[in-house]
Amino acid sequence: MATAFEMGSGVDPSALRVSIQLIAMGVIFLVFAWVMSLIFSAYQSDRATVSEAVTSSLKATVILCLLVTVIFW
Repeated sequence: MATAFEMGSGVDPSALRVSIQLIAMGVIFLVFAWVMSLIFSAYQSDRATVSEAVTSSLKATVILCLLVTVIFW
């Protein structure tokens, strides 16, 4: 099936998979950085306590780890 895909599209399936994974990881890291900056700015402007900021950061990190696991499964 991989040979037929390569013959039809001209692209190696494993190279295409790696490209899609890298693009998805880039988007996920950008969203993660944005969420972390929002948490940090909320803490700086006293809209969140230390415990709320730490809890939110841990939740975002767990979600990041789950998404990385799903993408590279």
